[in-house]
Amino acid sequence: MVTILLWAGAMLMTAAVRMQAQEWKTYAIAEAPAELRPVIKRGDMAIITLQNAVLSELTREFRRGGPGVAIRSCHLDVTAAAQRIARQEGIAAGRTSSRLRNPLNAPRPWAAPVVQKYAGHRAAGIDGFAVDLGDRVGVMRPILQRTMCSGCHGPADELSPLVRAELQDRYPVDRATGFRDGDLRGWFWVEVPKKQ
Repeated sequence: MVTILLWAGAMLMTAAVRMQAQEWKTYAIAEAPAELRPVIKRGDMAIITLQNAVLSELTREFRRGGPGVAIRSCHLDVTAAAQRIARQEGIAAGRTSSRLRNPLNAPRPWAAPVVQKYAGHRAAGIDGFAVDLGDRVGVMRPILQRTMCSGCHGPADELSPLVRAELQDRYPVDRATGFRDGDLRGWFWVEVPKKQ
């Protein structure tokens, strides 16, 4: 019940933000102005650190006990890793998607237009985006659906009974299944201050 209330609250918040959406200048990373590049580089380093922490943790847990064990790790450890890295770097960081598993990962208002535009796309050719937020820069990099992710994010009818049970228990309104290798599953994002 709590998860459903969180989901509903996140969706209402997202809808309210879209209604009063601010216009932020969004750039493909390769086309970002020179003055934003040092900030983007700092954001990329934080995203790489977050991505490596996620992959390391999930790979270890996957080897230890398969997708059923890895999903438990993703539920707790990946969120903790994002929070730890954000604190260390003095930034905000996280993951988001158009098909959420955890409603608390709803897109930030500045990221929502990019998430919506690329929903359902293949990841090939999508490098990332920088969004000028005034005193900060939002940086987004795609999360590619990989073979190792299919045990928890693949087609629902191909998930193991253990994974389906874990998803139902932890995320009763889960929408983050049905992906195929190469799909754009979501985004790592960071907000980095322009001044260090």
